[in-house]
Amino acid sequence: MSGFDPDVFGTPKGEATSAGFDESIFSTPKAPASTLEPKAKGTGSAVMDTGNALGTGYFRGLTRLAGLPVDTAANVLDLGKALIGTPYTAITGKTPDALQIRPRDEIPGSSEWLLKQARKSDAGRLMVDPANPDYEGGYTQAIGGALTGVMKPNTVQQAVNQGINSALSASSGKLVYDSTGDTALAIAAGMAPTGIQTYGTDLVQRGVRGGEAGRQNMAQRIQDLKNAGVDNPTLGLASGNKLIGGVENLLQSTPGALTVMGKARDAAIAGLQQKAQEAANQASNNRGTLESGMSIQSGLNRDFRDQGKATTKQLYNKLDEVIPAQTPVNVANTKATIRALNPEIEGAPNLSPLFQNSRMLGIGRAIEADTQGTRPGVMLDIRGGGGLMNAPVAVPVAAIPGGSSTDKLPFTAVKQLRTAVGNEISDNTIMSDVPRSKWNPLYGALSGDMRTAAEQTSPAATQAFNRANNYNRANLARMERVAPFADAGTPEQAFRMYAKSAEDNLSTLQAVKKSLPEGARGDAAGTVIERLGRATNGVQNDAGTAWSPETFLTNWNRMTPATRQELFSGFKNSAEVKSAVDSVARATSMMRDTSKMWANPSGTGANSAARGILATVAGGGAAALGGLLNPAVPLSAAAGIGGINMLSRAVTSPRVVNAMASKNYIDPELVNAQVNALVGGGLLNQR
Repeated sequence: MSGFDPDVFGTPKGEATSAGFDESIFSTPKAPASTLEPKAKGTGSAVMDTGNALGTGYFRGLTRLAGLPVDTAANVLDLGKALIGTPYTAITGKTPDALQIRPRDEIPGSSEWLLKQARKSDAGRLMVDPANPDYEGGYTQAIGGALTGVMKPNTVQQAVNQGINSALSASSGKLVYDSTGDTALAIAAGMAPTGIQTYGTDLVQRGVRGGEAGRQNMAQRIQDLKNAGVDNPTLGLASGNKLIGGVENLLQSTPGALTVMGKARDAAIAGLQQKAQEAANQASNNRGTLESGMSIQSGLNRDFRDQGKATTKQLYNKLDEVIPAQTPVNVANTKATIRALNPEIEGAPNLSPLFQNSRMLGIGRAIEADTQGTRPGVMLDIRGGGGLMNAPVAVPVAAIPGGSSTDKLPFTAVKQLRTAVGNEISDNTIMSDVPRSKWNPLYGALSGDMRTAAEQTSPAATQAFNRANNYNRANLARMERVAPFADAGTPEQAFRMYAKSAEDNLSTLQAVKKSLPEGARGDAAGTVIERLGRATNGVQNDAGTAWSPETFLTNWNRMTPATRQELFSGFKNSAEVKSAVDSVARATSMMRDTSKMWANPSGTGANSAARGILATVAGGGAAALGGLLNPAVPLSAAAGIGGINMLSRAVTSPRVVNAMASKNYIDPELVNAQVNALVGGGLLNQR
């Protein structure tokens, strides 16, 4: 007590206080009012004290790093002393000074010695000791010291990674040391974040997509999906992991994930549809069943037939160079063919014409007339007459038999007749007065008669005829094959027949496609592509624009690889179109194999389970308000929905997908950073 002795300076006994000394001077001094309350520690601001603790922890960590070489040497020396001193002390009961372990702050250059030196100055104390003593040795200061683990970052991401790893290392290590007092366990805990980051990520990756082969497969799947227009596939779709795909299928009907999964699904399908649309646009801008059908029929009836006629005419005109126009050709075979095509009914001459083709009969009669020999008559001898005028006189000499047939026509006449018959075949439709069944045999008979004439003329004539005839025969055969398309009742029917042939009749598809010009091939291919993914009526929207990957793949698989190759070739940009459509098909196949969530257009799922869960949550909340249930029930359900939402965001996150598909990246400075974090955070200095 700092007051005065009352025996000396107190009030005299028996005297009034007023006669004594001034108590304001000689009594015990009173402390100022301001000193009665404790002074605020540190800066008075928790935020500033925290920042100060981080900063001083960081500089303390730098000091520890500076003393690391001496600390390491001292540790080795102390270990040697312990190895020798322990048995020596056990035997003798004494420990010599040489084997005594010196306090670390007495060893020059050690971290503790450096800190001791720093504290000898005000500036040094400000650098290494927190302004608020409550932060001394706390987590904040430990984290600050561990931030020395951020070493040589090349990117901001790397710096953040090292910083988080260091902070977790210091926190977990300190927590274990404070709980157990075991330095070894604390160091192990401090190294755990690095171990988890290094090996934990690898375990997760392997669980998602397997080892290196799985990683490469996943990377290829992601690239294939991007090629098909799916830029952000879900984790299940990208990895091909059916278990994850099953989870995604459940999530699309689970409250908390409906919107997230729906957006991911819609975006993927929209990307596929856009890619298919781009392929259709590359094939042709003139698309539709009507437009494509018109192109097919126009191409067959105009381009193909006209080109065939022109080429046939050109080849047969070559015969004029090697066969004289008036070369007699025996057409007995042709005449016999006409008679066979129009047989008479024996005993019914008036009935027969009703079952004979009048035009064909007319052609037969004309050939008979043109192949007749001399007419019946007499041979006359013209002699001089008598009389004043001496007029000549015709004197009958011999009779001429009439009606004999030569069966011969000039080559030029037979060639022109054959060309006329060929044109009839080319232009023939179901409305023609002479069916192909009659024109074809007549054409063949004329060809046979011409071949005989060519063979009798010269080898050059034979060669020229065979070339022209072979081309024309092939042309007529193809024309016969494509006639149903050219003669279809409507353009729409012509297109449907063409699309149907792409499913199960490769030879017909080839025949028709070869007969079409490039533009018509592109029109048909573009229309087929546009219709491949069109959703069926049961799930179609009111605008008719819904697109289904399941429908696309079903229609795609109806075509064989050979018919696909034929359908998507032979027009401008066909290689790019085929590649794009193949990509979409590959992606839709991945979707079918991975999960059912891609099967139907968005919004068509039953979602009955989801509605049931929503009803349960809503009912639980209402009952809780009424006091019927513990409020924790709907709250826990809501928490579950929040977890489901986070899960849905994880499986649809591009970062998560890319991380699972990438090689396990290990920061090359991570090991050094880990050591620095352990040293800076003081874990290696615990004794």
